[in-house]
Amino acid sequence: MKKLLICLIMLFLVSGCLGANENNQKKETIIKEEKIEKKKKPVHTSIKLSFAGDCTLGNYASQAYDGSFNQEYEKQGKDATYFFKNVKSIFENDDLTIVNLEGPLTSATSHVEKQFPFSGPKEYVDILTNGSIELVSLANNHSEDYYTQGMKDTKQILDEKEIGYFGYETTCIKEVKGIKIGFLGYRSMSLSMNNEKGRAAIKAAIDDLRNNQGANAVVVFYHWGIEREYYANSDQRELAKFTINSGADLVMGSHPHVVQGVEEYNGKQIVYSLGNFCFGGNRNPSDTDSMIYSITMNFTDGNYIDDSHEIIPCSITSVKGRNNYQPMILEGSEKQRVLDKIQKYSY
Repeated sequence: MKKLLICLIMLFLVSGCLGANENNQKKETIIKEEKIEKKKKPVHTSIKLSFAGDCTLGNYASQAYDGSFNQEYEKQGKDATYFFKNVKSIFENDDLTIVNLEGPLTSATSHVEKQFPFSGPKEYVDILTNGSIELVSLANNHSEDYYTQGMKDTKQILDEKEIGYFGYETTCIKEVKGIKIGFLGYRSMSLSMNNEKGRAAIKAAIDDLRNNQGANAVVVFYHWGIEREYYANSDQRELAKFTINSGADLVMGSHPHVVQGVEEYNGKQIVYSLGNFCFGGNRNPSDTDSMIYSITMNFTDGNYIDDSHEIIPCSITSVKGRNNYQPMILEGSEKQRVLDKIQKYSY
C-alpha cells in the first residue's frame, strides 16, 4: 500500500513538473514571438533637405567696390547674419541645407587669368554657419579661381566650421536619424556626354557610396548647362537620366545663373538649375528669380521609398533696383509668377 501511495505521489510530482515545463515553454514561445513581431515592425524615417543655387560670397578681381558684396558686408557692420536672414527659417527647419559655393574663401592673391575670378575672405564662412547651411558643393568653374591654394584654404575653413563639402573626387556622406545620404558633385563641362570614361566614373562613385560606404540614398549635384538659357539642353537631360539609371536618387543642377525647369524620371526628381542665390557676382542682374528646392525623402527600414517636394520661389535680393545679396522668399503674385515660369521650362 505504501509503495502504491509513493508511486502515485511520484507520478503526481512528475506530471506537475511536466505541466510547469510546458507552461514555461509556452511563455517563452510567446515572448519570442512578441520580440519577432517587434523586430518585423517597419521603421519609417523622413529626411528633409533644402537646396539653393549659386552662392558667391565675395567679389571678382578688379570689381568696382561700390555696390559690391564686400561693400555690403562692411555696410552691415560685418554682420554675418545679414545675408541669409530672410530664408534662415526654411534652412533651420530642415535636416540638411545644401548650396553651390561658387568661389573660394581664401587669403590667396594669385588668380587664374579670366574675366571673373571670384573669391571672398575666410571669415565669410560665418555667413554659411549663421545661415544654417550644413553642406556645399565645390564642383564648379570658380572653385579653383585662386589655384590650389584657394581650394586648400576653402576646405580648411569649412572643416574648421564643420561644414561638409563635396565635388569632383571628394564625396560626402551625412548621417541623419540613422540614415546615410551620399553626395557627389561634378562640373559636367569637363564630362562629355559621349565620354564613356566620365560616365563610368560617375557610376563607380555612386556604386561606391552605396555598396562600400553604406549610403541609403545618393544625390548628384551637377554644374552644367549654358549660362542664361532657361531650357535645359539635351546634354543635361541625357546626363541626368543616365545618373538616375546608374543608381542616384536625386539630381540637382546649377551654373546657368537663371532658374530652369524640373523633371520626374523613373520616380526620381531632377532640378536642372536652381539659379543664383546669394550671388556676389553681379551688382544688379536683369533676372533676380531664384528658388529653394525642398524635398522630404521617405525611408522604410533604410530603403528609400518615395518623396514629397516643394519649390519655394525666391528673389536673390530683398530690394528693388540693385542686388543687396539678401535672398528673400516671394509671396502672392510674384510667387505664382516664378512657379509658372519654372513650370513653363519643365518637362
